Amino acid sequence: MSRIANARCLCGAVKFSARLPDTEIHACHCAQCQRWTGGGPLLTVRVQEVSTTGADAIRAYHASAHGERAFCGICGTTLYWKMQGHDIAYLPVGLFEDQSGLAVGDEIFVDHRPSWLPAWPEAAQRDEAEMQTELAAFLEGDAK
Repeated sequence: MSRIANARCLCGAVKFSARLPDTEIHACHCAQCQRWTGGGPLLTVRVQEVSTTGADAIRAYHASAHGERAFCGICGTTLYWKMQGHDIAYLPVGLFEDQSGLAVGDEIFVDHRPSWLPAWPEAAQRDEAEMQTELAAFLEGDAK
């Protein structure tokens, strides 16, 4: 059951419209996401068919050999993390005007979750080793 949802940064300079193919929120606990969000996990939802307005305000940062993090150059809002050279696949849940019906269903890099933050018991749990294996498989397929 998918739906079209609208999202925007704090100041409204960057806006997105996207199809949400499911209702699952993904929580990333990697050290970069913790630093980028100021402490907690980066909470995102999978998106498809993304349209963007205000692209001139988007600033991108290559935080790794494969990842690109973007933020609004005006207000500083976290906009997305994506694989370099690929379309946006996840947007932070806090950008969406309507967050109804969403629930955390997946936690990654759980071995880096801060001790003060409890796990979501209903969510799938994957550690860094599992994520590195998944990334390697993705990059290998991408190279072919």
